Amino acid sequence: MGSARVLFSLAAMSALFPAAARAGLAEADRKPAEATVTVSAEAQPVEVTRTPAPVRILEAEELARLGSRTLAELLEILQPGAVMTTGGPGNQGSAFLNGTLSRNVVVLLDGLRVNDPTATSPDLGALSLVGIARVELVLGPASVLYGSDAIGGVIALTSLGRGASGFHGQAGLKVGTDGQLGGSAQVQMAGDRGWIAAGAEAQKQESSFPNDAFRQAGGFLRLGTKLQTGLGAMELTGFYRNGGQTASVPFTTAGYPAARSYEPGRETRARQESWGASLRWNLAPTLLLENTLQVLSGSTGDPSGPLRQQTDRDFRRVEDQLTLHWTPSSAFRLSGRLEGREDTSHAKNYYDPSTYAAVRYRGEGRDLAGALESRWTIVEGLDWVAGLRRDAGHRDLTRYDSLLRSRAGSAEAGTWRTGLNWTLAPELRLYASAGQGFRMPSTTEFALNAQAENQDGRTYPILPERSRTFQVGATGQLAGHWEYRLEAQRTRISDLLAYVYDTSFAWPALFTSHYANQGAIRAQSLEGALGWRGGTEVACGWDLILRSQETRDLDHNTGTDRFGQQNTAILRHPFFTAAISAFAQSKRWRASFRLDRVGPRYDLNDTTYQVISTGKAFRDLSLGLAHEPVKNLTLALRGEHLLQKKQTAQDWLSGRYDQEGDAALVYGFPAPGPRWTLVATWRW
Repeated sequence: MGSARVLFSLAAMSALFPAAARAGLAEADRKPAEATVTVSAEAQPVEVTRTPAPVRILEAEELARLGSRTLAELLEILQPGAVMTTGGPGNQGSAFLNGTLSRNVVVLLDGLRVNDPTATSPDLGALSLVGIARVELVLGPASVLYGSDAIGGVIALTSLGRGASGFHGQAGLKVGTDGQLGGSAQVQMAGDRGWIAAGAEAQKQESSFPNDAFRQAGGFLRLGTKLQTGLGAMELTGFYRNGGQTASVPFTTAGYPAARSYEPGRETRARQESWGASLRWNLAPTLLLENTLQVLSGSTGDPSGPLRQQTDRDFRRVEDQLTLHWTPSSAFRLSGRLEGREDTSHAKNYYDPSTYAAVRYRGEGRDLAGALESRWTIVEGLDWVAGLRRDAGHRDLTRYDSLLRSRAGSAEAGTWRTGLNWTLAPELRLYASAGQGFRMPSTTEFALNAQAENQDGRTYPILPERSRTFQVGATGQLAGHWEYRLEAQRTRISDLLAYVYDTSFAWPALFTSHYANQGAIRAQSLEGALGWRGGTEVACGWDLILRSQETRDLDHNTGTDRFGQQNTAILRHPFFTAAISAFAQSKRWRASFRLDRVGPRYDLNDTTYQVISTGKAFRDLSLGLAHEPVKNLTLALRGEHLLQKKQTAQDWLSGRYDQEGDAALVYGFPAPGPRWTLVATWRW
């Protein structure tokens, strides 16, 4: 692979062309003051220039301009090469941040996680962006604040808030190729005594494959008020949100030997609903109390269950998060957090060997955690952050056929994080951090091991996965027009949870496949970016991002296996990614361009199940043109996936384009073909 040479070459290139894109796609009138942007995914909001972690941020205006429908589509722009989607719109989308695993990502909505406890990794393709005003991507270990799974990073979504005083909002309509049709609306009203925000969306799209459709709908409601009491000022917020979608998954393999088959009746279904309330209470000039209570429920339908059955899962989570911030001086802050969470889930995703059918079960999980984080300004411009956390949890399992209840598993984990951020001048910022992360086994993993134990009487204990990460970075500006960024990261994940197949070939089958802590991997990446902004009557700019990374199997570190022929944990991590974007904007017009190149990577052959190299790069081209014919009305034309081939079902069945890089991002799933969308948006 010559990874050392690749990393050295990129380092040299980044030294000649320092790196860019401060936090997402910059706007034409981006001001040099990076400190005006805050990171809300910290214990308490803090300026970007004072956090030691790599951060990407997109605000409401840019989110509206990009027009992404789901979080997966947005992450393809925000972090090129880090998101892998299996087919067209609405299909499974997984994030692989800096070479870590898709299950090492936590998705937050207003500070609380929305990860499905019955799934091994969050599905970004099922998360709608309706009512979202801000998206933050924080790379690296965040387990100190957010617990299990936050090894690779956190994706923090922020809902619409109070907004400006008065009544205002927007409504949009979109049409496009492949039967695209959609609409959305949202309103905000704020006065002296409180505020309210509400919105809804609905959209659909077909594809070039017969009966391959995507449907999505959802809405939200948020309201709040401020109270002045004898015990201090209080801010109360109530919220409700729901969303759902269906997407066809007609691409599958079946039989022995395995062969591709096209079955249009297969589809996934996903729905989530959440409601709750939050409180911000200024107990004293130096004390701030925050408490959020949320009830989250969801259901999914997956056509890839046992015996090719449609497998339905549902869950309900009640979570409370209590945080106390103490700021005795402007140079020091201490935050303490307590979390309690209870999950209840129902699923059928393992076999009963006596019937060869799936068994339905009820899973119950309880988690309790405590965290402490401090932030200290040592001298002006030099900030130090440190934190500790302890988690404990258990899972109980009840089989519906026998009503037998048992302790499926329990685990404890501790973690830490520390980092320095040094702002030498407005034009240069240096930062470094180190931390430990962990991932608790999921309900599904505990359930499968409990089932195996029931079959042969053996114990299959599993421990949390653990990681250690080190990051360094530099960002800055040159000559008022240039922006750059250079970041490096290395993560080692040990006690890796792998699925172990039963290879005894006993008859009747034992069905004792289970999860076990096996092996370790190392992921490392080096990313550089460079951007330029300029112009007066016509503003223009461009961004270039280059990233080199590798994910290595440390347990099979031989000449042929060191990149993972024995370990599928290395799948779908591109060795090299490049992206370039540009724009030009006048008072009423804006044109944009983006080209991504996601390099070769390892993947799993969908019929032989062998680890293979994709061989060729995947390229993605997007174009955009927006015009404001009258005040407050914007018309936008977007072209996406313009380099992808528009395949037919027969093309996929025959494997005609399998070896062509632009035909698939994930091997065995055809990439979505070209699409054009026209959007009209009215704001008031």
